[in-house]
Amino acid sequence: MELNTSDQNNKPEIPENNPGIRAYLSKPFGIAIATIATASFICMIIALMIFSDSNSIAEHKESIPLEQQGFASENSTNPYEEIEQDDLEDLVKIADLSLINELKSADVSMSDLKLEDVTLKKYHGRFFHFQQLRFPLKGNKQSFIKSVNNRLTSAGLTASIQKVADDCWLLSINKVPTHKFFIDTVTQQEETAELKIDPNAPKMAIVIDDMGENVNIAQKLADLNVHITFSIWPNSSHASEVARIGKRSNNEIMIHLPMQPKGYPKVHPGADALLIGMNAKTIQQRVLDAIKKIPDATGINNHMGSRFTENLVGMQEVMIPLHQKKIFFLDSRTTAKSTAQEAAKKANVTLYERNIFLDNVKDVSAIKFQLAKAAKIARTRGQSIAIGHPHPETIEAIRQWAIESNGRIRIVPVRKLTPHR
Repeated sequence: MELNTSDQNNKPEIPENNPGIRAYLSKPFGIAIATIATASFICMIIALMIFSDSNSIAEHKESIPLEQQGFASENSTNPYEEIEQDDLEDLVKIADLSLINELKSADVSMSDLKLEDVTLKKYHGRFFHFQQLRFPLKGNKQSFIKSVNNRLTSAGLTASIQKVADDCWLLSINKVPTHKFFIDTVTQQEETAELKIDPNAPKMAIVIDDMGENVNIAQKLADLNVHITFSIWPNSSHASEVARIGKRSNNEIMIHLPMQPKGYPKVHPGADALLIGMNAKTIQQRVLDAIKKIPDATGINNHMGSRFTENLVGMQEVMIPLHQKKIFFLDSRTTAKSTAQEAAKKANVTLYERNIFLDNVKDVSAIKFQLAKAAKIARTRGQSIAIGHPHPETIEAIRQWAIESNGRIRIVPVRKLTPHR
């Protein structure tokens, strides 16, 4: 940049023999010092500009909806529920995986791991599943318990295992009992009785959320020959094609509707999400628009939505178009304070509630264990609903589990279940 010297030209020139900055700068050493200082100052300004731009870019990216950031990647870790560090249910799943991995190391077959009971309990206002397990063990039981403890510690859990009987142990996380397990001593291999398919077996729905971005995954799910429910993002890249695949294979179609989470706007649910503060007309129109994009849908469930589903006024507006279109609502239960049940009841909308999330831990054995939990709930209550995601591990776990269950649980569409009362 050129300096404007017009003001200097109007001033009398400073005599050369008068000592001052100009005289100093006229010397070679002074010129060198000034050049270095100027260059350092310019570099500092440039560095500050780059740092500021990088921060603003990062902040801007966080504010962009996930679908505009390419969230549709097959390996995306976009959360379907807002993970909270003190959520005991998530810690229980980590403990499940630690126990499963140690059982594998001890050569215990997953088919020998029996889930005898699952009880829904509450801790700090959030639900978790207390489990009672039984499995055989050939080796030393105390060594096995010690190894499980080591795995729990390595997983970052504050956990303890207490012996309560000769064959029974109680596992606690953060001093809260979460697992009771019985270890049977292996004596003699018994013949396995032939399983018979029960036509009156308990019913279970498996819903796969976040559908619509990967056609290959949709086809693999359809090829399982299991009545999987496809819950499709209305604004996904291949929503129509995935819906056609699901319908062609007689799979139930639902809409996976984005709703505001508690972490918003840092955690963004996606385009056309339902947000707190929207007026009634906007909420109803966004629901109707989603239905138009996926016209074969028989139901809707929430994507994220831990903040929005707690808002009764907003949820009541959601139920108005659902009642008009005779579409049910499946509450994904991303918050224990959901108002979906109250809103659905007032609007006379059929309501269902999720029981189990399958794949917070993306491991085939861990997902099969979650499926076993859902099956146990179905046997206890007559039915259950499990929600998973289009991960390869989830598909493989469902494939294996469906074969191993051998008709003892009937996988059905959500609409075939008894609504929540």
